[in-house]
Amino acid sequence: MVLGWPVSAAAHGVGPTADLQVAQTFAGNDLTIVLRRTSEVPGPLQVEVFAHSPVRKTTLTLTIAGQPDDAVVRLVSPGVQAAVLRVEGPGEHMLELRAGDQRATIPFRVLVDRLATWEIITYGGFAAAGLLIITSLGCAVVRRPGIRALAVPQAVAAVIALVVAATTAGLSKDMPPAVPDGAPPKSSLRGDAADGSAPNGRPYVNLRLRTEPANPQTGKDFDLELNLTDGSTGRPADDLVAHHAALIHTVITSQDGREFRHVHPVRTAPGVLTVRMSVRTPGKHLLYAEFERADSGAQLVRGSFEAAGPRLSPPPAEAEAGGTGGARAAGIGVQVSFEPQRVVAGRPLTIQAAVSADGRPARDLQPWLGMAGHLVIRDAEGNFFGHVHELASMAAQAQRAATRAPLQDETVAREGPTLRFTYTFPAPGRYLVWVQFARAFRIHTVPLTIDVAKGQP
Repeated sequence: MVLGWPVSAAAHGVGPTADLQVAQTFAGNDLTIVLRRTSEVPGPLQVEVFAHSPVRKTTLTLTIAGQPDDAVVRLVSPGVQAAVLRVEGPGEHMLELRAGDQRATIPFRVLVDRLATWEIITYGGFAAAGLLIITSLGCAVVRRPGIRALAVPQAVAAVIALVVAATTAGLSKDMPPAVPDGAPPKSSLRGDAADGSAPNGRPYVNLRLRTEPANPQTGKDFDLELNLTDGSTGRPADDLVAHHAALIHTVITSQDGREFRHVHPVRTAPGVLTVRMSVRTPGKHLLYAEFERADSGAQLVRGSFEAAGPRLSPPPAEAEAGGTGGARAAGIGVQVSFEPQRVVAGRPLTIQAAVSADGRPARDLQPWLGMAGHLVIRDAEGNFFGHVHELASMAAQAQRAATRAPLQDETVAREGPTLRFTYTFPAPGRYLVWVQFARAFRIHTVPLTIDVAKGQP
């Protein structure tokens, strides 16, 4: 019965209780695509699309590559839209999103759990012990001497099975888990310094930026393309994994820091990620991109591009949503304080952002990118970049990951009202800081300027 029990599957190999969350800046919208864990394979795969305000009305077509069926999601307002697709088996799959001439692909993996060897021994041992005890008692009450003589050997066998099962169960924590069906092959990295690899690591990625058209103009849409290549082989780096609910986190700021974007380019080809956007500030724009490769750690790459044209005012929708002018939409207020009040280089600083809505503490903030809040840091010249997560939600996420509990998605609205961040500025100087959080499917951005004093030697 245990061996025949239906097993579950999970997207992206993050465990049988986990969903895959991937942020996408696509078709003019900030979206979070959630692939819910499946209950059986072959079977349905539920996909949910979270749209953040302001929403550009569009129709998304969702398809799993190689499958004939598709689903349509119409985005008309902030919130959640659901669709159901079908997966035929475990292993690697590709979710395709289409909207007009734009196309995005999200790689995901469906895993089907298998019983580990220790589970088979333990469950089988306990089952055999129970069966042997019952048959031993049955033999003991039978009057035939030959059958009655079998009672003792069966009782001894039951004890042996029980001991083996109990011992195996006790040692289970030191035994490797079973590799689920559909899991990727183990990494072949051996830590050979000659090829630039390291244990549980890969060579760094090189970034090349390209814009289409080549000379973007302020106020006009253009495609910003990030080409990622392996630093050792030069081949496309197409092994990005979901890292804090996105394949890649990209922050784009104008050189003067007045214009700020936190976007999530979509995968359009192996090693190629693209975002369609516009800027309102002429001149140089700085890009910082964070991602994580399979069997490796996180990496930060940076680049820049130029835009021409006049300086434009922010559109009303962005000004209302916060943009780089604060979080004033829908009666939102933010009071920022520092502890200690004097900011010194090399010393930890706690930044607190108390969020209010219509004059009352806002206790209904939503997690965005898995966290209640984000703190983005850049120095005045643009040579330094930092990204910090809110303390309480970061600890909660670590605890859920350790217990393999499902991570919260953006339907949960009980974060806040105070967001706390701890950071140590590495050097004195002026820093540009942006605090970001979400409420009612709207992402708010609060800009700050922090002057950091020189510490005592």
